[in-house]
Amino acid sequence: MKLEFPLLSLLAAHPMTGYDVQRWTHVEGKFVGLDRHPSQIYRELGRMETEGWLSHVVDPREGAPDAKIYSATPEGVDRLRRWARSAYDPPRRFHDPEFYFRLRTAALFDLERACELAAEELEERRRTVRENRGRDRAHDHVAATGDHAGDVETLALVADEMNRQGEAEIDSYIRWLEGLLETLTTHLAARTGKSAVTEAQR
Repeated sequence: MKLEFPLLSLLAAHPMTGYDVQRWTHVEGKFVGLDRHPSQIYRELGRMETEGWLSHVVDPREGAPDAKIYSATPEGVDRLRRWARSAYDPPRRFHDPEFYFRLRTAALFDLERACELAAEELEERRRTVRENRGRDRAHDHVAATGDHAGDVETLALVADEMNRQGEAEIDSYIRWLEGLLETLTTHLAARTGKSAVTEAQR
């Protein structure tokens, strides 16, 4: 995912200084894989302004350097909307930053698309469970051979615990997606009167 999309989604929601953007990526961004060096953030903000997707106003600061407050331009918002509407190919691993930022963007501009994204992500994670739950894990339970085989019994114990943790995490994620989708579709129905039932909820 290009860095411009998370930054545009932040600045389309509310104007921020470059320092505020950098602080967000350092604090919140680390939880979604977007903790970037300040120099990279400022370079990207400058590039996006050159492209016409951002603009800034100067905020005079007494006794300190003036601050630039960035906001998304109509061109930037249009780019963001088109990205949110573009085809979403769920990555193999869940908890991916692209899904979260597409969802945030759709929540801001296109509630129907937010419902679609949640349904697409839910179906992909259900498919992953269907295809992998109960798979043959014989490679994690091998017999010790040779003088340097190591402690394969403990290895098998650890592998089992890791597998249980992975299953618990994706099950929890699926439950969260189900609740999210129900919340979003109910919100959509209240806003528009459109049917809130999606294929993923049937």
